[in-house]
Amino acid sequence: MELRQLTYFVTVAEELHFGRAAKRLHVVQPAVSQQIRKLERTLKVALFERSTRWVHLTEAGEDLLPWAQRALRSVQMIELVAAGRSPLADTALRVAVPTGSQGSLRVALANLRDSRPEIQVDIFEVPESVRSDLVRDGTVHAALLDAPTAAPGLALHRLQWGPVTVGIPKPHPLAGRSQLLPDMLGRLPMRQAPTQFHTVLQELVTDACHRAGLQPAASLLSRSISEALQSISTKRDSWTAVPDDCVNRSDYPEVEFRSLDVGGLASPPVMLTRKVLSESLQALLKVAAAEPRPA
Repeated sequence: MELRQLTYFVTVAEELHFGRAAKRLHVVQPAVSQQIRKLERTLKVALFERSTRWVHLTEAGEDLLPWAQRALRSVQMIELVAAGRSPLADTALRVAVPTGSQGSLRVALANLRDSRPEIQVDIFEVPESVRSDLVRDGTVHAALLDAPTAAPGLALHRLQWGPVTVGIPKPHPLAGRSQLLPDMLGRLPMRQAPTQFHTVLQELVTDACHRAGLQPAASLLSRSISEALQSISTKRDSWTAVPDDCVNRSDYPEVEFRSLDVGGLASPPVMLTRKVLSESLQALLKVAAAEPRPA
């Protein structure tokens, strides 16, 4: 049995969809299916019931899932403690997070990579019960919490989404709305510029469509945000995300700029740190959080 196989098993069990699991794992779907089959042969039990339309855990899969999750958490803790004691410990920010997707942090990290590519951030999924202690003893630089929690001597930072503005063609029916939801945009192709922010936002819109039972439209690639807006002006067939200070809106009279409501995808809302912040951690918080307040 390989650690990779347990990781794939837990991810498929959480997604109940091999395609979404593969996307989350950044591998192709056949690789996930192959590793699951190998694990089933090793354990001599079927872990999933599959059809062309659905995936369910078997009774054996349900029994084994919490043990696999516990094993992966133990490995994460070993890696985390080792990272904190490594001579290279200060070269990367270490952030403890809960299991699953953290929308606001993902977009913050995407913006940070675009603006400060020299800053590396390592993410560790650990139980909530130990996150505060890991910040306090310096094993991690920051931790995400599900809700504000009393932690004397530490600081809490409320995560927030920066303004997310989208450009859509003026003739499109969505142009008449003052605020848009991700699943609305998912039915219209996204003009995706080669930035981490665009990549993450496209993933969040796609996830929102899947939760709503919709099949999202395929994205289109542009070399820049300006090129994407120009294509929207002329072809009127897509939308794009626009950082507020990125373009002069008056240059694109055929494009309507609207607010995209992504707040419901931002979870959890609080980051815990020590009160004295490194320059790298300040850079992360600048793109992710409001002013700190006492814990």
